[in-house]
Amino acid sequence: MARSARDISARDQTPPAYPRRKPKVSLASKSRVYFGGAVVALVFAALSVPWIRTKTLVDQSQLEVSRQLAETWFENGFSLGRSEGIPIPMKIVKVADVVPEIEADQALVEAIGRFDQDSSVIDEFRVLESATGDPLYRYFRALREKDWRVIQDRAFMNFGAAPAGLDGDTLRAVLIIDRTSPFAEAQLQDNRVSIIISGAVASALAIIFFSVVLHRLVLRPVRRLTEAAEKVERGDLAIRANIRTGDDFQRLSETFNAMLDDILAGHQRLRAMNETLDLKVTELAQANIGLYESNRLKSEFLANVSHELRTPLNSIIGFAELLDEIAKEDHGADPKRLRYIGNILRSGRSLLDMINELLQMAKIEAGRVELTIAPTSISDLVEGLLTVMRPQSESRRISLIERVDEELPTIDTDAGKIQQILYNFLSNAIKFSPEGSTVIVFAGRSVRSDGSPGLRLGVIDEGPGIPEDMQDTIFEKFRQIDASHTRQHSGTGLGLAICRELAELLGATVSLVSKPGKGATFSVELPMVWRAKELRPLMPLG
Repeated sequence: MARSARDISARDQTPPAYPRRKPKVSLASKSRVYFGGAVVALVFAALSVPWIRTKTLVDQSQLEVSRQLAETWFENGFSLGRSEGIPIPMKIVKVADVVPEIEADQALVEAIGRFDQDSSVIDEFRVLESATGDPLYRYFRALREKDWRVIQDRAFMNFGAAPAGLDGDTLRAVLIIDRTSPFAEAQLQDNRVSIIISGAVASALAIIFFSVVLHRLVLRPVRRLTEAAEKVERGDLAIRANIRTGDDFQRLSETFNAMLDDILAGHQRLRAMNETLDLKVTELAQANIGLYESNRLKSEFLANVSHELRTPLNSIIGFAELLDEIAKEDHGADPKRLRYIGNILRSGRSLLDMINELLQMAKIEAGRVELTIAPTSISDLVEGLLTVMRPQSESRRISLIERVDEELPTIDTDAGKIQQILYNFLSNAIKFSPEGSTVIVFAGRSVRSDGSPGLRLGVIDEGPGIPEDMQDTIFEKFRQIDASHTRQHSGTGLGLAICRELAELLGATVSLVSKPGKGATFSVELPMVWRAKELRPLMPLG
């Protein structure tokens, strides 16, 4: 029974079911993580500048203090080590007393080397680590020959007698000031704590601000669009996404709503078309049932008529053969009688062949053809067929040549159906080949289109050939190359159609190779083992 158009359309219109996976992380969580990470990174990147600058300022302030101490000593000459009861961590190291190879203070050695290389350099500042782990600010001041002359308190600085001709830029000693500043370190830590707290507060406020903005401007419209899309997926086409944000999301929702309007209108049109199509399908189904019944009655009528015609026709042919034998034994018989009887026999046998072809085609269409599958020797089959057809070929002076490969294997097939196919090929070759020509019957191994082994057998003639545009047509029912009423050769046009139908029942394929004026090659390719044809279901499972 035919399916309704609505069922067909509903199933065909259903979109493919794509696998839906639940997202591991929601858009809101992902956005908060990304925005939060970006804000924290930007804030701390921005705060790294004052963090580093604070340390630089502390170091510069300690350098300035050390310079002021050195200048004060130069101007006032206070006691090295102490001044007015306050310890001053100052000392002077004479360059002559420093041996670089054994000097433990590597910073001092490097400072002396730099002072010697460049007389314009007067001091150097280093930040080291003290024994307690606190920063130690070490200041080196170059004391040259010209410096001690202006020092007011020479009692605490006496380089001794200067060598004769000594340059005033010659380095004589180095003033070293070692200082620690707990206050500076405390200020540095306080500033850094303030920076960290400010960064954390700024990051938190920025994250909160971005979260609120993200929720209101992005996440809420996206959630509404998602909910509307899910309802549409469940079949609710009346839903609409009402977003009034005045931005791209509103335009997107309006486009989404317009698309839903078009889909709804299309569904309504499709529903109306389905209703009309249902009526048409019902009418076609009724007409199809009528055609099927008519075709069945036609096939049964054709089979019955063909069967009923064969009985009287066999009687006619039998009595004609009897009359032919009597006439041949009568030496005084009229030659016209022999000719007339021969015409009756030829016409009767031709009519019997036509009736047999019609009956065979009717059985094939009705599905009443039975196969007898058994091991078959192709060599024996070809040899027997040539024996039967040789008298017919000799009457037209046509030579039959057999080309069969040696040691052909035995195959499982229906020998009668194969013989009928070859008989049609061979009878056509004899009928259409000119007198005195040659017809070749061949058989050999082959490889089928699916790669499996097979056997190929056929007939090669020297007839007029078949045009390329007619090579598919001649395998159709009731089709001939010369379809005019004045054609030279009679026939129903069912022989090759029967060959193709029988070949399909045997799992074989028929083929034709021909060129006009160069003969034709009809062949059939058989499988080594016959397998029943699997019928495909009308409706796919699942």
